[in-house]
Amino acid sequence: MRLGFIGPAKTDAGALEQAAKLLVCDLEVDAVIYLGEDEALRDFVAAHESGEDAQTIERRVAEVAATGSAEDIEEVLRMLRGARYLAKLGLAPPAPRRAMEMLDDRIVLIVRNKATVGEEDVINSNVVVYGDATTLMFKRFGPRCFFSPGPLDAGHVGLLDDRSERGGVVLQAIDLSGEVSWSEPIQGRGAKVMVAP
Repeated sequence: MRLGFIGPAKTDAGALEQAAKLLVCDLEVDAVIYLGEDEALRDFVAAHESGEDAQTIERRVAEVAATGSAEDIEEVLRMLRGARYLAKLGLAPPAPRRAMEMLDDRIVLIVRNKATVGEEDVINSNVVVYGDATTLMFKRFGPRCFFSPGPLDAGHVGLLDDRSERGGVVLQAIDLSGEVSWSEPIQGRGAKVMVAP
């Protein structure tokens, strides 16, 4: 599974569109999780909502391709792209404040606000991803780590990938041109062994 993370875009729906395209089309993630709830997200959803699901639109693409004008084809393809974006955008409104995902044997806690994370959350998670950092941030504490791509205007998105070439689960920060800024392996839960004398 590949999870993409986008930090808050505030009012810049165009930047959110660019980041979603990078993650969905170029990096082929399974899901994108938007770490904000703001005007950019509302504008993005409004621009891509058609009231129809991707399968219905795909049928229309076939019909329009056979009989429609270039403008008709372009419009139905825009609708299909929008439906696919929205299908992969994990926290579209109304959104939960926190989510859990599992990659391999790693537990990922995803929150918008780091202040909502309690001690028990940290103990039970391998990765805590949050959206309210002011810059790109990664900190490792033993087998656990905290990550935020920062606000979108800081220029990065995050990718958590269990299909990496390095094996295991890898967390990456990727700039908006698609270049990997850094990459970190994420430790698994592993077996705990006690030896008694």
